[in-house]
Amino acid sequence: MQLFYQDSGRLSKDISPPVDFTGWNTIIGEGSAEEAATDLLVTVEVRGAPGEYFQQPLTLVARAKGKILAQRRFDTLLTSGQGRTWKALWLADVGCAGRIEVTATIGRSTRKSAINLDCGE
Repeated sequence: MQLFYQDSGRLSKDISPPVDFTGWNTIIGEGSAEEAATDLLVTVEVRGAPGEYFQQPLTLVARAKGKILAQRRFDTLLTSGQGRTWKALWLADVGCAGRIEVTATIGRSTRKSAINLDCGE
């Protein structure tokens, strides 16, 4: 997971757990944010044998407060010669979304990760 910094147009370093990250008032550049950020880029690495084609789709779902913020389905997954491929999900206007839970599923394999982006005085 990376914040999109709206002043410079760059992405933050990876803030996914277990990284020590404080997501407090990122919309104004507070907490661990280096500058103001309201959007989040989620990337998922899929590993397999070099050149492997996955028969089952990858589904990415981001939720906060019981609601789906964004979701995406990738029907075509083909790993590179190094045995991996990356897929992305963009989350817009989530700077104050609270606890964001991201689930990645391929067949029976599921991985989850969560981050808190909270706001307040």
